[in-house]
Amino acid sequence: MDKRVKERRRSVRRKRGRRRAGIIVACIAVVAALAVFMWLRSSDVFAVERVTTTPVEHVTSEQIAAATADVRGASLLALSVGPIEETLTGLPYVRSARVLRRFPDTLEVQVVEHTPVARLEAKDGSIWLLSDDGRVLEKKRGGTLPLFVPEGGWEPVAGEYLPSWLAGALPLAGLLAAPSEDDGLPAVVRARVARTGEVVLDLKDGMELRLGEPAQLKQKLTVAATIIQRYLRDGKRIAYVDASVPDRVAVNAE
Repeated sequence: MDKRVKERRRSVRRKRGRRRAGIIVACIAVVAALAVFMWLRSSDVFAVERVTTTPVEHVTSEQIAAATADVRGASLLALSVGPIEETLTGLPYVRSARVLRRFPDTLEVQVVEHTPVARLEAKDGSIWLLSDDGRVLEKKRGGTLPLFVPEGGWEPVAGEYLPSWLAGALPLAGLLAAPSEDDGLPAVVRARVARTGEVVLDLKDGMELRLGEPAQLKQKLTVAATIIQRYLRDGKRIAYVDASVPDRVAVNAE
């Protein structure tokens, strides 16, 4: 047999041998790493000793402690953070929550809170705070946030969301809170929301501003404010302004 052929065969066999050896070493390394991981997972090397949290205003330390009550002593490698995050996001003020493992012994809780943007008057007369996405936050009297009153009343529950017909009017809260949007309007006492979604603003001195469906709100407020100021300068008393169609505003005045 030709020497060159023999040499090529020996070279192929050597390469195959090296590949087999590499595969065996890799398998041993994987098994060893898995064994070490399983040992660490079941040991107290990475046991949780501390729980830290980002600064929060409304979520209490007791609520966070309750959500993480079972984590102390548990291994960071074995701990499932999903149930903790789910418990935290179930709290009314929590918009989002992340739970991070900080080796060797710390669990970090990151909470983003809702910011109240409006108030809601319930059927029994109680006042509740609302977030911008329509979540009911808590019962709380007082405050200066825009007040929404649903037609026929509605019974809020902390942590639940407004029905769609009521939530559709919430963008009005941001417009009324921005000076550039309600400049020129008399003080807004409340926003009444019908089951059909139509909105009526009760202004001071018994004046009504009918906005209809909660669309084109910025335009409706701007047009209505201009008309109201013109009538008031002329010394007229306004019963209502209907800006449901901003291009055809109707005024009842004397």
